[in-house]
Amino acid sequence: MLAELQHLQTLISRLTEQLQTKQLENQQLQEQLAASTSSPEDEQARQALLQQLEFLQNQHNQNEQDKLDLANRHAELELAHEQLHNDHHALIQQQSNTEQRINTLEQEKLRLENESLQYVETQSQLEVERDALVRKNDFAKQKVEAIIHRLSMLGQTASDSSH
Repeated sequence: MLAELQHLQTLISRLTEQLQTKQLENQQLQEQLAASTSSPEDEQARQALLQQLEFLQNQHNQNEQDKLDLANRHAELELAHEQLHNDHHALIQQQSNTEQRINTLEQEKLRLENESLQYVETQSQLEVERDALVRKNDFAKQKVEAIIHRLSMLGQTASDSSH
């Protein structure tokens, strides 16, 4: 895009130079026309000069139009370049925001993984503790049953002795 802008600037400079050259030629032709006498040869030369002048004026008008078109195109390209520049910066900002969101999500993922590992570890500890309590409870039941059994044996022995 920058190369095209430079190319357009070069064309505008060239057209400006051509315009100045043609204006100088027009002025010289007008001076020649004013200085010529009215002989038939001079009339032919005058007509030729008038045709040349008309051609040069048309060419001058076309060059002016081309210069205007190129200036408009140059302005459009500058606007497009500026828009691309702005879009580029917006994309860079968007990419930065996306990277920040990715980092945040990765941190959240790590936090959740750690919590999950901690949960599994806590669950394992609770299962071990539960198993120990179940064993302790079973042992206590056995003791209570043994005590009840002894008491019932003692109660039978005492009732057997009292009879």
